[in-house]
Amino acid sequence: MELYEKRIIKLEDTYYHHSVVTDNKFATEKYIEALQETKEYDPDTYRIKFEGRFGFSGLRVFSQFQTMPHDEIIEKIRKIQNPSRKCGMDFGFATSYNCLVKLEIDKNENILYIHYEYYDKNKTDPETAEDLKDFAFTKELIKGDSAEPKTIRYFRQQGFNMRSARKYKGSRLQYTKKVKRFKKIICSDACPNVIRELQWLTFKKDSKGIIKEDEFSTDPHSLSAIWYALDDYDHIDLKGDKMKELTKESLGIW
Repeated sequence: MELYEKRIIKLEDTYYHHSVVTDNKFATEKYIEALQETKEYDPDTYRIKFEGRFGFSGLRVFSQFQTMPHDEIIEKIRKIQNPSRKCGMDFGFATSYNCLVKLEIDKNENILYIHYEYYDKNKTDPETAEDLKDFAFTKELIKGDSAEPKTIRYFRQQGFNMRSARKYKGSRLQYTKKVKRFKKIICSDACPNVIRELQWLTFKKDSKGIIKEDEFSTDPHSLSAIWYALDDYDHIDLKGDKMKELTKESLGIW
């Protein structure tokens, strides 16, 4: 595109200007570096947010998703300094699945590790609680679907440290964006259902072919469990890392 190459074009009485993130006086070096890194694991984000090109992100939801042998992923997790441990659960019964996942987050490297899954259906709450009784013993915090307060209350009565995750209008999209912000999503090969649901998960399109960023090709129960697990997790705010001082020079005034 001529505009992307020349950056400024004037056609008759119309002036076109194309700017990118590096033109922003208030964008920190850390933020720009983070966007540059997306070229390796999320080329669509790189194209749109770093190069400033028009378009929608690609159909595949998590292009940075990869798998790893279980022993290797556990070894990597052991080496994380101050890991953030998370656990989330989506509830189901006849047509949907009960899905519980355990996550470890390397905040320094911005990597999400998925290393445990429980995935089953057609079981009552007492049967599921029996399957997961080790969690009642360890008291590990589990964030569950807030649309099932009765189920959460039952698990709490059985000794589980379970809490409701936040759900609000637009939360599906915001949670998905939060997951996409990880540089890498590495899943243990001991989690076959997570791999099946997320490795090639794609966005739905509407009748005009426009991507619907909060709807998917399948109903990924493991993604819902990950959403809930990350309920209270916040990525480092690279934009606000160090706001540049407001000076004439920073504002482009001479």
